[in-house]
Amino acid sequence: MADPKAQAAKARIISHMNADHQISLSYYLRHYAQLSASQARKPSMLDISMDSMTLQTAAGEKHTIAINPPMATWADARLRAVDMDKEARAALGIDSIRITAYEPPTTPFHIFVFTACALTAILFLVSSKIVPGTTFYDRVLPYFPGGPKVFVWLVKRLAFPVLLIHLTETYFLDKTRLSRYGVERGTALWWQWVASCFIEGFGCFQRIDWEVARKRKEAEGKAH
Repeated sequence: MADPKAQAAKARIISHMNADHQISLSYYLRHYAQLSASQARKPSMLDISMDSMTLQTAAGEKHTIAINPPMATWADARLRAVDMDKEARAALGIDSIRITAYEPPTTPFHIFVFTACALTAILFLVSSKIVPGTTFYDRVLPYFPGGPKVFVWLVKRLAFPVLLIHLTETYFLDKTRLSRYGVERGTALWWQWVASCFIEGFGCFQRIDWEVARKRKEAEGKAH
């Protein structure tokens, strides 16, 4: 007959992991079961024993992951979970600091760059409509250095190089920042950062680095 206390402890562990550590469960699946990030998204723990745990993916697939070394008592569960999380993150290249929110441009320089890049993109999209006879062409562009023709020429010539640069920056933001700090590809938060980087470029790297430095300092302060 099963020990009621052991069953209660086991139930608490399963409930706690599903409620508060779902991201760790996804790391376990990615590292120990070799699943992709999308396959491991939103998993749940179905069962746990002294030497293994059974996890289920959002698609309903079940995976048994060994707990090594096995636990001696249920009190060992927290330590094993922490150790497995560290091992999985180290193998996946994921930092202990997580980015959980989008940080919009707030400094004058970042706001200026974001606005300038957004306006450039808009002007390129409507460049075919910037023609003689329109108010913008006839009344605004004469004040641009070189006049309306130079402005239209610049917009069209710079569009492709700028697009290529920003696509490259967006790729590296995903590879070196978003994935490293736990922002899962395809989520709403991921799209916010990617869209912002596509518009403004390098400012997103700086804001993520600033937020990571702030969180790391905060974590170090709590540790002391």
